[in-house]
Amino acid sequence: MTTSKASKPLYVYLQRPDNGEWVVVGRYKTDPVTGAGLFRYAASYAQAGLSWAIDPVNLPFIPGELRQSLRYGGLHDVLRDACPDSWGQTMLRREHGLPESCTALRYLVLSGNGDRWGALAVGASTSPNVAKLSSPRLPQLDALVEELLAIAANKPPVNAALRKRLFATPSMGGARPKATVQEQDTYWLVKPGLPTDTVDIALLEHVTQQWGRAAGLRFADTRHHTVTGGRSVVRVHRFDRQGHRRVMCVSAASLLQVEYPPASPADSQGASYPRLAEELRRIGAPPEDWRELFGRMVFNAVVGNDDDHPRNHAVIYDGGEGRWRLAPAFDVVPNPDEMPKRLVMQVCSGRWDISRQSLLTDFLRFGFASQQAAAEYFDDLLVRIQAGFKQVSPLLSDDLSKLMTHRLSAACASLST
Repeated sequence: MTTSKASKPLYVYLQRPDNGEWVVVGRYKTDPVTGAGLFRYAASYAQAGLSWAIDPVNLPFIPGELRQSLRYGGLHDVLRDACPDSWGQTMLRREHGLPESCTALRYLVLSGNGDRWGALAVGASTSPNVAKLSSPRLPQLDALVEELLAIAANKPPVNAALRKRLFATPSMGGARPKATVQEQDTYWLVKPGLPTDTVDIALLEHVTQQWGRAAGLRFADTRHHTVTGGRSVVRVHRFDRQGHRRVMCVSAASLLQVEYPPASPADSQGASYPRLAEELRRIGAPPEDWRELFGRMVFNAVVGNDDDHPRNHAVIYDGGEGRWRLAPAFDVVPNPDEMPKRLVMQVCSGRWDISRQSLLTDFLRFGFASQQAAAEYFDDLLVRIQAGFKQVSPLLSDDLSKLMTHRLSAACASLST
């Protein structure tokens, strides 16, 4: 496909959550007059008795109904989720000589199906033909990091074959260099520190993720490595993979029906923790997920993670339970340069400020029966966060330990009763 609009049908494939078989789940094309994206679930999908919705909010499973989208240049939210973000887009522009104004649809088509986020793939054929997962192995970590940093610095290939492989499968998420690595039957997202970092960001992310786990929250697992040249690297477990199968995922940006990065200031208004809690309830996630989200909001406020935008939250489809669940927390990294006074996502209606009052205001929307019940959970979580820090702080360098010790003390003092 060479045009920026899908005048011909683009078929969307899904790896079934029950048996791993690939099926055509629907068809996408662009209205040549309005520019709206049009999606319809495939008749063959319904005739086979299948009914998984690939996006439970924007694309509920309704056989025969045509759904349109005007966000992302007409690309439906969940298909935008399957596109690479900043880093992957940069790689695609270099590889194909694309302009900065390249459409989301073009990125979707060019990024290839080998390593997309979630369980969707796309193609021009009515028969799914999806490459098996094939990522560099963990023993290649040093070479992988060296190549990623060379790409980031706009330098020639160190390993031409590895670079070709990386450009063929631009990974999900964020602006920092990253790639997927395989360890036996598990997959990890590798993110090296950069020479321009003011602190060891890779180490800080690893310790913060472990900190959340130690506090009893569901955070994605991580590992930290120091590779050749003393480079610091974090790898984050990919929750959208179960063995060699892919898992259906939808970003919070999609659930909240907001465009991120925001196309206008109005889009920022829709990114909200209480609204996300309500969407979790709407799509059938259990009450423990609503409270888990509340806990993550508090944790972000305590550690000073103001990169909590709606693409850094997601839901996954649990095939065993047959329902959508809040995905493990990921990309939780404290701002190393200053203690934020506000979060990116609204903490209550119309407010972003980090304060005990604002964090507790919309307690009902997180499923608490009373403000007292929410306050008790809040205070217990503060205790768990402090205890969790004692467990993980030995992993930090001296400068990061001092930074986060001071930050934790100040945050708990301001947020406690």
